[in-house]
Amino acid sequence: MLAISSEMQDDADMSKAKKRTRITPDKNAPSTITVQEKLREKNGVHWTTYLVQGWKENGKWQRKQFKDKTKAESHAAIKRVQMENQGRNQNMILTPLTEDQAKQAVDAFDRLSGTYSLSQAIDFFLKNHRPPEYVTTIKNAINHFIEDKERDGLRPRTLRGIKGTLNAFADATDNPEIHTVTTQTVEAYLRGLRAVDGKSPAKRKSWNTHRNDLSQFFAWSMIADLATNRPWCFTNPVEGVRVFTAQQVAEQRPPKATTSPDDLQKMLSVLMRYRGGIFVKVFVLSYFAGIRPCTKSGEILKLAAREKELINLKTGMISIPAAISKTKEDRQVMISKNLTSWLKEYSKFPIIPKIQNFDDHFSMVRTHFGLKRDETRHSFISYHVGVHRSIGDAALQAGNSESMVRKHYLNLHTREEGEAFFSLVPDLKARRAIIDESAKPEPQSLLRAV
Repeated sequence: MLAISSEMQDDADMSKAKKRTRITPDKNAPSTITVQEKLREKNGVHWTTYLVQGWKENGKWQRKQFKDKTKAESHAAIKRVQMENQGRNQNMILTPLTEDQAKQAVDAFDRLSGTYSLSQAIDFFLKNHRPPEYVTTIKNAINHFIEDKERDGLRPRTLRGIKGTLNAFADATDNPEIHTVTTQTVEAYLRGLRAVDGKSPAKRKSWNTHRNDLSQFFAWSMIADLATNRPWCFTNPVEGVRVFTAQQVAEQRPPKATTSPDDLQKMLSVLMRYRGGIFVKVFVLSYFAGIRPCTKSGEILKLAAREKELINLKTGMISIPAAISKTKEDRQVMISKNLTSWLKEYSKFPIIPKIQNFDDHFSMVRTHFGLKRDETRHSFISYHVGVHRSIGDAALQAGNSESMVRKHYLNLHTREEGEAFFSLVPDLKARRAIIDESAKPEPQSLLRAV
């Protein structure tokens, strides 16, 4: 009886399925992936398999059997790499890349993070950073550029402005080699421009001016030239930078500043008494003839050097030749009755007084009376249009286009205001400016606006 029970127990134990166990790696093993050799038997046939285990998918432990040991080891290696790369899928492919190059490629894809393709990144780099045969910095190139522009006939004032822009850009960007400058570099510089107060962003006109100067420079740097070893770059980084439209610029433009007849009368009266009246002539020519203001490259400075030749009281005309005119075109200005009085009474004075530090004195006078930029010239044009209602004649005498006069100066002042403006004459006995009815201008019949 006991023997039968023992046999029955053995049969019961054999009928139970054996529990599978997972072989775990040693604690010091570099990976949890293991390859275990297994001896299999079925129907009296024995064979060997290789079990790869030790990784999870979707939270569950996984295992896979292979008949071939090499394939098992290869699969285990792939899984180990996947785990080391934090779940990144791996592909076994043939490639001419070295191991180091392959690692760099993987790192590049990681850093791009899917935002750009590797090809796009390479194209951008080669477009903006591919060095030409000869490389140079911006400051080394500035003088060559300015010399070229000087030969093109640009005015000294314009050249100084361009040179100032390029030097400021070079200083703000640590004087980089030209081919390394990108669109982002230019945009960062333009966004950093500040107004006179040093705090407010620069006006849109300043943005456009600086952008234009930089664009000309980089476009010139791309032109092949043996004398300067150009090209220094292959692309113009400014092309992608925004430019403000004329309407957007005009939105920030302050209204044209003009001087009222009453204020001008007081101002001229003060000037007649200040230092014997040495500043009278330069201001009456600016106000009553619209000669461009007294700056280093202004028309009035050049006119002063040829005063006897160009100011003719007999014909009543002031000639502004192309060599003096800002627009490089000849023009003539009619001498009004009141301006004739001022020029006759102050004929012994030169237009520009022969005193030391004239520029400082002139600036002090302008500051004292609170004159805005080009206020004298704006006054001449607007009062001329107010009196004569002739856009064409005002444009000819001022050296502007008719569209400019119509857009900025039409209907700024009434005929009465214009008559008072052009009736101001000097009274040497009283040493003050007065309104003389006999100097009242007569409306011109030529060049009417249509």
